[in-house]
Amino acid sequence: MSSRLFGWLLRSRVARVVAVMAVVVGGLAFPNPDAGPSRLFGGGAVAAGNPPPAVTRDTMYLTDEPGNWFRSATTGIPLSVVDIGDSVEVDFRIGQFTGTRHTVTLLLRPPTSRVTADQASSINGKVTVKFDAPGVYLFGCKVHPYMTGVVAVRDAAGNIPPVPKAQLPFIGHLGAASLPATTVLDVLTTVAPSGADKQAKWDIFGPGDEFRPTVPGVGEVWVNSQFERVPGQADGSGIEKPGTITVLNAATFTVEREINGLDPAARGKWNNPHNMWANDSLSTVYNGNWFGRAINKIDRASGRILDTIEIGEAPTHIVTIPDQASAQFGILTTPLSADDDLVKMLDAGGLSVVSKSPTGAGHNHPHGHWISADGKKIVVPNVFKGLGIAGSISIMDAASGAVLKEIRHQPQGLESALLLPIASGIKGSSKAYVTSLASGQVSVVDLNLMKLVKNISVTFTPNGLQGPQFGIFDTLQVPIQPPVSPDGRFVGVAVLSLTTVPRAPTGSADHVAIIDTATDTVVKYLATPAGTHGAHWGAKKGGGYYLYVTNQHSNALTIIDADPNGDGGASDAAVVGRIVLANGSAGAGVTDGTGGQGLKPMPNMYDGWVQDTVALSGSGQLSPEVQGWVDALTPSQRTAGH
Repeated sequence: MSSRLFGWLLRSRVARVVAVMAVVVGGLAFPNPDAGPSRLFGGGAVAAGNPPPAVTRDTMYLTDEPGNWFRSATTGIPLSVVDIGDSVEVDFRIGQFTGTRHTVTLLLRPPTSRVTADQASSINGKVTVKFDAPGVYLFGCKVHPYMTGVVAVRDAAGNIPPVPKAQLPFIGHLGAASLPATTVLDVLTTVAPSGADKQAKWDIFGPGDEFRPTVPGVGEVWVNSQFERVPGQADGSGIEKPGTITVLNAATFTVEREINGLDPAARGKWNNPHNMWANDSLSTVYNGNWFGRAINKIDRASGRILDTIEIGEAPTHIVTIPDQASAQFGILTTPLSADDDLVKMLDAGGLSVVSKSPTGAGHNHPHGHWISADGKKIVVPNVFKGLGIAGSISIMDAASGAVLKEIRHQPQGLESALLLPIASGIKGSSKAYVTSLASGQVSVVDLNLMKLVKNISVTFTPNGLQGPQFGIFDTLQVPIQPPVSPDGRFVGVAVLSLTTVPRAPTGSADHVAIIDTATDTVVKYLATPAGTHGAHWGAKKGGGYYLYVTNQHSNALTIIDADPNGDGGASDAAVVGRIVLANGSAGAGVTDGTGGQGLKPMPNMYDGWVQDTVALSGSGQLSPEVQGWVDALTPSQRTAGH
């Protein structure tokens, strides 16, 4: 193992320990993770020789709180410490501390354990797990994959055994046979319950860390800063829920304003705002709340919330149907990731649900869909289809909602890559790209033949190995959003790391992979801040496009120019900007501007949609500001390169 990697692993990443002070939330008392001055993991709760008080039964509550999604009633953090034979009850009833359904899935267990925990579909209830062997157990939610909880089980001497490479192959790629549980926990970015933990593990930048592209962009970039704390932003039970929308001026690369759920029209249903879309005139933005049930309609110019409706469990992405010849032109579509359906909505002054269509056979849990440029086909990743992490890709008829073809996971062949498929992008109307979290691959789908034709690996082990044989527990990296550039030349794949450990070839834990669609190979990897999650293309002034990238474990937006010299290739692709999204919001603290996930650059430059906005030019349906954005587009940008 290199000294640099080992140094990263052994560095102290957390600065708080559970203290005796308690915070009372919803009538239940929890220790306060911000109350104590010493380390949380490395010198405290799980360190050998310093065990916490014994408990024979603990309860972990699933919450909507960033970095503290599995919250122990005993410790107040995503860590429960018990002995062999003890039990932990996981309570994820809606209305306790969470607003939607989840799963409680055991992802990693000690080699000697036979404990299992999983659900075939998201549920609203409780699960009790009894532990049979000492070591570290890692839990997650398959609907919201970054939700993380840890149970540490002590041996007869009161110690937590090291985590062996047989349990977590990532450790073996570091050249070690095992690592202390404290070391492993200290580098997990998804376990960050306190402000100090976030400051230590996440990339929290200051004004001096910002740099801007030399060439301006066009329009605005709306970012779901999903993890930002907003004091007083609460659900109907008075429990605070996180999340804001941060609006960036693309011409000056400055934060203009922030939108949150304190607007009475949100009706207490603003909860982890996750993804957005805009209508063709760019007068209205639609926002989905991933840990809730609601969609918000927002006036773009003022930021005022105009309408809020509940549509179902955990709505994710929103895309309109762009086919002007269709009776459903402009209909909004959104998957319900804690359910089975794709929802269609109509905005006729106010939002209403038109229909719900299953996205496949059985339970589907659909996530980041995309629609072909001709508006005829919808490509939907179904994250999981039952017990385990096997998923599918459905190709749906946009007009009828019928599933034309469902490509399901198979143990062998190209379909073996479909493990937690999460998001899609489409080149024109002919070829789709779908990311799968657990396999670390991007699957290429021929939409004419409706079949998989290739898989592309985009993740790395910590010692720089890559290939389809290396899954999530080898790499601890996951590819998320894969948008295709408006001209169809590139796919920008956001790759998120679950740890702070850097990898080759970028020297960073997270990165963006640029795929050339002519060869369907990766031609460039670029380093990005912690929690790289969302990506979308926006207009670059004078021609070309910027790839705007969000980072959920950072307060910054990354700007990439995939083709700085305009020669049609991405060998010179570069990070040209880092914009700090923090704007001094009162009470947000270290979370100011953090949690970047969904984003919406405007104008909407994608093939099939930019033409619809350009068609409104001169009609009086565009505001003077939006008309100015359209006027700034080059002829090639106005037609998405056609």
